[in-house]
Amino acid sequence: MKNTKLLFLFTFCQLLKKYGWIFFLFLYSCSGNPESSDYQIKGKLANSSKEQIFLVDINSSVLKNIDSVFVNDKGEFAFTKKVPEIGFYSIQISPSNFATVILDSTAKITFEGDAKKLREGYKLSGSKDCELYMQFNDLTKKNFKAMEALRNKQDSIRRVYEAYMNLATDSLKADSVSNVLEPIFNKYSEEYTKVAEETMAFIKKFIEENTSSFAALAAVQMLNPERDITYFIKVSDALVAKYPTVINLKEFQSYVQKEKKLAIGIPAPEIAMNDVNGKPLTLSSLKDKVVIVDFWASWCKPCRAENPFVVELYNKYKDKGLDIFSVSLDFNKEAWQKAIVQDKLIWKNHVSDLKQWESPVVALYGFEGIPYTCVLDRQGNIAGKNLQGPMLEEKVKELIEKP
Repeated sequence: MKNTKLLFLFTFCQLLKKYGWIFFLFLYSCSGNPESSDYQIKGKLANSSKEQIFLVDINSSVLKNIDSVFVNDKGEFAFTKKVPEIGFYSIQISPSNFATVILDSTAKITFEGDAKKLREGYKLSGSKDCELYMQFNDLTKKNFKAMEALRNKQDSIRRVYEAYMNLATDSLKADSVSNVLEPIFNKYSEEYTKVAEETMAFIKKFIEENTSSFAALAAVQMLNPERDITYFIKVSDALVAKYPTVINLKEFQSYVQKEKKLAIGIPAPEIAMNDVNGKPLTLSSLKDKVVIVDFWASWCKPCRAENPFVVELYNKYKDKGLDIFSVSLDFNKEAWQKAIVQDKLIWKNHVSDLKQWESPVVALYGFEGIPYTCVLDRQGNIAGKNLQGPMLEEKVKELIEKP
């Protein structure tokens, strides 16, 4: 999710490291009364040493301190200042020692944990969303640790094999070592795939069962929007329907609206520009063909370097139903036309509005660099994005051969 402010909860530690110390620019309250009946969070910590603890708004990249107190000599604390609206918040002792919770202004939750490692094995109650998120987090963490352990075992086997191969002079012995290690490596690969598939199945099931919970917002961001855009749409629609005025949802909603316009399987947005002769040409005019929409420019060296491969690809598959629709981000018409001739871009579909990065097509297709490609199936739907080289040919071949 490039260049968005969406919250990726499972990589939040890096964000905290970057911004965490700005919290000390704020004025903090010096104490909290654990006995207060009007509290947002009431907590008790083991292994506490009367440290200061913070409640932080983490719903955007600009982190905001909501409240802070000192833990008392019994390990107790209470945040009494209320959060502005439902969203994700951090109970934090330091930028690397925190637990993430879901709160709204009416919630009263109790929190129990270890002051030395807040996010490990904490317990909480009082908020359904918060409890759902904790359950989700516990299971996915367990699975990710299992996957990491399997990957480490694979890496160990790879290092042993590579070290032996660097020293081995007998090819028969090398083959023998390979025959011993390969089945073990493959076994770990199968186990890894199984856990990964189980994790993805759990995430999707969790989303389906809790679509209107903020916990689903955390879950869906572990999926790939290009493959699983339907889950993003479901969560966005359900949450916005339930919380129509909540600001913390606006960025996510905008992101989903943008992504679903360019998701795999969605009809490609129309492009209508003038060709090299000044005549209007539309992308939709290329009927019943596999189409590479190729964004490039005469001044773009990586684009020019990629052009010989695109020409080769066109010549190889043009008689089987491939066509290319080239959209130039040029500003100089003469340079654009000259590059077409020099690079032997022999297909007919070349368009440009000569507005370079100011062209509306840049925002329409959501790219930030060129060369950039969209591959369309014979129905005009997006089948692949930002593919070059062998990956581009693989996608074209797949679509050409598709019945």
